[in-house]
Amino acid sequence: MNAMRENDTFVLSKPVEATIIGEHRTVVLPLGTVVTVVLVFGDPSSPAAYEVEAFLPKDDAYALATVEARDAG
Repeated sequence: MNAMRENDTFVLSKPVEATIIGEHRTVVLPLGTVVTVVLVFGDPSSPAAYEVEAFLPKDDAYALATVEARDAG
């Protein structure tokens, strides 16, 4: 697995729970959602997880989720 950096994108390999930015509403990002890495947790060469952002056209909003590194890309 190649470590990702901020601004890299990938497609979710499984559904992930996310929070709408600026709201207290939780949604599930479905498998196949394109996300952008906004923060790398842990050692950049061997991260533990990523904070990712996805645009939700239906809601005209962005959502944030944490994805374990083993589930990314």
